[in-house]
Amino acid sequence: MAPNNDAPQTEPVAAQAALIVDDDEEIALLVIREPDLTSIPVDAHELKSSRNSTSTSITSSILKYHYENGRRYHAYRAGSYLMPNDKQASEHLDICHRMMTIAIGNCLHVSPIGKNPERILDIGTGTGAWAIEIADQYPSAEVLGNDLSAIQPMIVPQNVKFEIDDVEADWAFSQPFDLIHSRYMCMSIADWPRLIRQMHQNVKPGGWVELFDCDLKYRSFDGSLKPKHALYKNEELVIQGSEKHGRDPCPGAKLKGWMQDAGFVNVKEEIIPMPLGTWPKDPKMKEIGAWNLLQFMEGVEGWTMATLTRLHGWTAEEVKVQLDQVRADVKNKQIHAYFNMHLVYGQRAESSALPKMYVCLRKAFFGAGMAAVSRASVEDTLSM
Repeated sequence: MAPNNDAPQTEPVAAQAALIVDDDEEIALLVIREPDLTSIPVDAHELKSSRNSTSTSITSSILKYHYENGRRYHAYRAGSYLMPNDKQASEHLDICHRMMTIAIGNCLHVSPIGKNPERILDIGTGTGAWAIEIADQYPSAEVLGNDLSAIQPMIVPQNVKFEIDDVEADWAFSQPFDLIHSRYMCMSIADWPRLIRQMHQNVKPGGWVELFDCDLKYRSFDGSLKPKHALYKNEELVIQGSEKHGRDPCPGAKLKGWMQDAGFVNVKEEIIPMPLGTWPKDPKMKEIGAWNLLQFMEGVEGWTMATLTRLHGWTAEEVKVQLDQVRADVKNKQIHAYFNMHLVYGQRAESSALPKMYVCLRKAFFGAGMAAVSRASVEDTLSM
């Protein structure tokens, strides 16, 4: 994906309805933090793998974390993930979890998986917050969460297990899943189409895959975000650095096509604007914006530090100076920045023969025309 060096993106007029500026808004943010579960170490005995070829239980080498510029990074498959895994990073992930749950109506998922699913997989589980909550919601299900870092809590529901695993390695699950879930994996995955094909192979016929991810390109509907702003310059550098690292920073808009190409049917997409700050008039957008502002302030150093020092040759001191300028822009009430989240979910067909036939027909008869349909669908979604 080539870097986008154009002026900040703007949305069609239809997308602006939910992003009207509240002129009376004053920046005031009250957040009640949830209990910190990340301070409890993971019990190695709870992480024993039933898939020895592709995942592992806790060993001393996995816990020999790498420290760099005041932040801690994962040891397993070291260097493949640019963001830290320390306490601050865990708090940031928990904030993102709450923000994204609110964004879809205080729900953990939208896929119609029924009342009694048996197996659920959460890839890139992070602190395990989603996996723990979905296990409480569905006591019938065995819930598995995997991640490169052992930052999940020890005290969890009995139907939850965590594994240290690289989701881009070959999957070798003995049984398929009713639901495979992923969120906030931007800057993490080198080969999304292959990952989604593995999801298709490991979900039950009739089962669902649900992906919720970003287009990290900040934009403004009124042109208030400009190339001169530190916020704009920062996200350009982060996007370019992630691309140089071989990890897609903006997978959201491509998820639907990748799922269709993998053979999923009944694929649906919802595009959700995520305002940065409490400037929108719409109450839901204002609430999302408050959480987005909090996650940004908590997380911006995490996704910037290693990206700029390792991939752009900056010093840590130079990064910190820019981050001060970025935070000032984010607090500026005259800048109405936001990015888009893409919620995409689809079903594996009941007949194993249908997906292959579907993909062949789609490529043979629709070709570029299908891309035009997808763009129209995006615009329709934004206008709702």
